[in-house]
Order: sequence, then structure tokens, then C-alpha cells
Amino acid sequence: MKRLVNISILLLTLSQYVAAADITGNFAVWGVGKKSCYGMQKDMAESNVDKYKDYMKGFFTAYNIFTEKTYSISSNMNETEIMGWIYAYCSENPMSSYESALYDFTQDHYEDRSKSAKSQGRSGSW
Repeated sequence: MKRLVNISILLLTLSQYVAAADITGNFAVWGVGKKSCYGMQKDMAESNVDKYKDYMKGFFTAYNIFTEKTYSISSNMNETEIMGWIYAYCSENPMSSYESALYDFTQDHYEDRSKSAKSQGRSGSW
């Protein structure tokens, strides 16, 4: 019985650190998240930017909701600074997806995220 309790505790602890995906590690990506970085940059050159900004805002909102001790992954960066980071990432990784660029942004900025509204110094909206 003690072994079962220990295994249950271990599984509950590990579940907090595992990203959601199917058994092979894949998950569905919807909308412009499927676009390649190259495709995103081409759209942006043609002034088709809003759909990427909207997707980014939804992605980060979901990230903020589901990541412990996170108020804002973007901390004090504004929309222009974030899109600049993503554009630079995509210049170096044109075959990556837009979703991958956003995910890598979260990984790169995790340590600098705002952990509370007080640390943000504002409401968090742009």
C-alpha cells in the first residue's frame, strides 16, 4: 500500500512538468500557428500582420493561464518588441513554424517572466 501511495505522489508531481501532447509527442496546431516562419515573414512584408499579432496574444494568454507562477511571459516587453524578437527568430529559422517561434519565445523568456501583477507594474495589456 505504501508503494502505491509513493507511486501516486510521484505521478502527480511529474504531471506538472509534462507538456500536453499525444503519445508520440505531437499536438494539433490551428490557424496561422501552422505557417512557416518564411511564410509569416512574407505575409508581414505584404502588411498582413494583424492575424499574427492576434494569434500571438491568444498563445501568450493561454500560456499565462496554464503556467504556474506566471502573470505575463512577456514581462514588460511591448507588442513591437515581441514581434521584433519573433521576426529575428524566424530570420534564423525560416523552416520553423510560427507556433515554434512563439514556443521558443516562452522558453527564452521564462526566467524573466512577470510572476505577479505587482511585478508587472501594470495590467499586462498592450
